[in-house]
Amino acid sequence: MSQLHQTILRPVFTEKSTLEGELFNKVTFKIDPKATKQQVRQAVEELFDVKVVKVNTQLVPGKPK
Repeated sequence: MSQLHQTILRPVFTEKSTLEGELFNKVTFKIDPKATKQQVRQAVEELFDVKVVKVNTQLVPGKPK
């Protein structure tokens, strides 16, 4: 598996991410926790042949069980 596919794990399909995609032209991905913003930018630009304007990242802790 290439480094690009190890950085971006999968897209996120939720009600909120779908709405942001339609209204604000944003796309949401689950990424490797060790990936930097520069790595995410490079992976998205090379895989999808687009120009990335801004990268936002967020660490979300898991829910306690």
